[in-house]
Amino acid sequence: MRPRRDRHRISLALALATEVALLAPAAAQAADPAPALAIDLGGAQLDLVLVKEGRFRQGSPPAEAGRGDDEAPREVTLSRGFYLGKFPVTVGQFKRFVEQTGYRTEAEVGASGGFGFDGKGLSQRKEFTWRAPGFPQTDQHPVTLVTFKDAGEFARWLTQRTGRAFDLPTEAQWEYAHRAGTQTRFYAGNDDAAAAAIGWFKGNAGSGTRPVGQKQPNAFGLHDMSGNVYEWCRDLYGPYAPGPAVDPEQTSAPGGDKPRRVLRGGSWLKDAKHLRAAARYRNDPGSRNADNGFRVVAALEASAPAAAAPSPAAPAGSARAPRSSAGSTAATVAFVGGGLVLASAVIGLVGVLVHRATRRKPMPGAPPGVTFRPQGDGFWLHAPPHLHGSVLHYRCLVKGAMRRTSVPIEASPRGQFVYTGGVPSAVEAEQLGAAAWAAAPSAAPPAAAPRAAWGGHRSRERISSAPDVAVVAPFRGYPSAY
Repeated sequence: MRPRRDRHRISLALALATEVALLAPAAAQAADPAPALAIDLGGAQLDLVLVKEGRFRQGSPPAEAGRGDDEAPREVTLSRGFYLGKFPVTVGQFKRFVEQTGYRTEAEVGASGGFGFDGKGLSQRKEFTWRAPGFPQTDQHPVTLVTFKDAGEFARWLTQRTGRAFDLPTEAQWEYAHRAGTQTRFYAGNDDAAAAAIGWFKGNAGSGTRPVGQKQPNAFGLHDMSGNVYEWCRDLYGPYAPGPAVDPEQTSAPGGDKPRRVLRGGSWLKDAKHLRAAARYRNDPGSRNADNGFRVVAALEASAPAAAAPSPAAPAGSARAPRSSAGSTAATVAFVGGGLVLASAVIGLVGVLVHRATRRKPMPGAPPGVTFRPQGDGFWLHAPPHLHGSVLHYRCLVKGAMRRTSVPIEASPRGQFVYTGGVPSAVEAEQLGAAAWAAAPSAAPPAAAPRAAWGGHRSRERISSAPDVAVVAPFRGYPSAY
């Protein structure tokens, strides 16, 4: 009897031990996350601060000084906490990323460089990149002249390096973290004088950024949330949706506007009002300016490392049902042959699509006085004065892909450079506002459809409406862009 009783006790003990082992990960996961994280980047350290879930009022009250039209207040709930960079990503941290990956920013790859400081303001030159923004920097300065894509690649590198999901914060996450429980204009108070205590801006920064961490942090322990550099957010810019929101993220641009990404926080080039918690800004995701930077957000839990791919020599299940050498060879040949057939079909389909996209017949003419000159990673747009301020809708062929977008025509003696991410092999004007066409001294009659500009092509299918059809009015209340 005793041996049977002992076996019963041993079984109960094993069952209890197994249950404890299974419950342990869940208990650990339910425990409060660490209040801070420190990520070793190999010669530099990235510090992150815990921001717990909660509710807040996003936007600003109607009477707030310096308020923009795009700051309509709403109640926002963030259902999950997150880690946020204690500082903007610095030159030293970005340098580790570049050294370990060989990454080149869009300003470095493009033929036009970035917009650096020339002693008076921002101007575009080939030599302006994150390494040389036009003012001296150390490893402790926030990195600048990085595009939305550059910032995203840095976050992706962190994800691969740590096994924890990194990204750019949403606009709601950013404002919630910035406010840290406050509802005042700045997290240090309402007066413009409060801005000087928490950030670097036009009134106190001088001619460039300052090392991070020199100003008063907020209640969460976050530095430089106001001033120094604008910070990229994940959202596309648009009006806030009315009513309460849970974990909001703007994933589409409003009608009549080209997609632009949100930037937050103000910068060393801007006035104090742009450092307000609710102040919003936006720019083309390819913008590379000497006052644009970013900070990263991270998930609370680290993901399990990716499992290694099973070895072809030892497929799953081979221990229970070993296959003969001939059978394995036949299966391998069949698998490879099927893969080749599928790959050939995909390549053929891609070839047909590219052929259709590139088989365009050139058409003469363009909106009167408008010319395009492809160069580097975009094209130069020249237009007569009566078209300045109009919105030009165009399409271009870049690396075999047709892109449709629009651009406001600006007054510039040298012409206006339009960034497309690569040299366009074709550019076509599709539509202009009725007022602009009517004002032209030799404008085409209203019934005439838009025609291809220099170097342009027209697709075989029907495209945009005739020029006498007004362009859809964009969302009112955009803050000014560079």
